[in-house]
Amino acid sequence: MFQTSDGKPGVRKLIIDTDPGVDDSWAILLALRSPEVEVIGITSLFGNVRTKMATQNALFLMEKFGRPDIPVVEGSLTSIIGGEKERIADFVHGDDGFGNTNQAKPTLTAVEGKTAADFIVEKANEFPGQVTVVAMASATNVALALRQDPSIKHKLHEIVHLAGAFFVNGNVNPCAEANAFGDPEAADELYGSGARVTVIGLDVTQKLVTTTRDIEAMRAANHPHTNFLFDISQFYMQFHRDTVRQEGIFMHDPAAILLAFRKDLFRCKLGRVRVATEGLCRGQTVMDAGAKLWSFPNKWTEHSRPPVEVALDVDAAGAARVFRARFGITSKWLGWLNRLR
Repeated sequence: MFQTSDGKPGVRKLIIDTDPGVDDSWAILLALRSPEVEVIGITSLFGNVRTKMATQNALFLMEKFGRPDIPVVEGSLTSIIGGEKERIADFVHGDDGFGNTNQAKPTLTAVEGKTAADFIVEKANEFPGQVTVVAMASATNVALALRQDPSIKHKLHEIVHLAGAFFVNGNVNPCAEANAFGDPEAADELYGSGARVTVIGLDVTQKLVTTTRDIEAMRAANHPHTNFLFDISQFYMQFHRDTVRQEGIFMHDPAAILLAFRKDLFRCKLGRVRVATEGLCRGQTVMDAGAKLWSFPNKWTEHSRPPVEVALDVDAAGAARVFRARFGITSKWLGWLNRLR
């Protein structure tokens, strides 16, 4: 909750910038089930799937989750420098982004005549100080919005960007996380924009795991929304078994949504962040987290580059309690499963 201009309590307004995606679907349902926030729009971008499919998947989710009133606005088809998505994560999320479950095509349509950047600018100006953008793909749409209207950096409450690997290995290669790697120029531009930015990456999200047993307990509750999550997560769970030998899934995207309304569960540190845009380490995120006063200017200090917040740790038990409550994973069902075993 927050205080409006007239001193009354209000609910944080969210724009979710997304590339659905299995864990994106979990994250969107988490937002819709959280009374602390109001989802006012979904914007699409390439990442787990290409932008056109991301748009269709977002429309499907709004139908599936019973929220056809929430507008879906298509985002950029390319990176901020015009590059096409090099690789989609079909090996993680399936060809359709939904674990190869072959869901029906949506009947809803995206907003016409408006881009994701247009929509972000519009809502930032309509609701100054009230809107948080949770960017769960590359930073392209948000960076384009800031280019279009630089004043929104003072009007958005916050931009939460799911990206980066600061003190752990990446997940595209040893140095780069997927969203930073997908458009490093946009991420570097965003982190130097002066907007209020919080970056949450693999340092934190890989500490949040929903186990196979949790997912089975969620299915036992037999709600159509979480049944859908169960179905699309089977492919995603197998990817985790094959790559990290884990019986459970990382909650990357849900972590970004959770940070938007429960920042008290996270430990964040201020620091200047740069993103490598070329060479072997393209997509690597590096933070100047120290207290050293540099003797000469460098690429972190030039142009008074502002610091951003970087999430470095999380109360994993506290986060799990929120996830279990919002997804209907109750002690009742966990106890039932334990008796079966």
